[in-house]
Amino acid sequence: MDKEELIYNYLIKYHQGINNRIKGKELMLNFEINDHKTLRKIIQNINRSKNYEKLIGAVSSKKGGYFICITQKETLEAINNRRHRANQMLRECHIMKWKYNKQKNKTEE
Repeated sequence: MDKEELIYNYLIKYHQGINNRIKGKELMLNFEINDHKTLRKIIQNINRSKNYEKLIGAVSSKKGGYFICITQKETLEAINNRRHRANQMLRECHIMKWKYNKQKNKTEE
């Protein structure tokens, strides 16, 4: 069994619902993961895969953590959180492109 499947099954068994969330550090210790980036990638892979029926939600804060979404509200909040982050990245790309074009125009003058 790979780590994605192990983590997913663990979350299904012990961490269903936002009130049962688990800290990322604890997941990392339990599954011998050395950095947050790797854990986030594993969670991302689970959420993107059609092999896993349930969505993993995440709360960012000192009281945050990961959990299996069990209510419609939790699921929609997880989706909206991801959409918000994607929109922020898209806005940043537009600004970066604007800066690039402005810089390019200056060098052409």
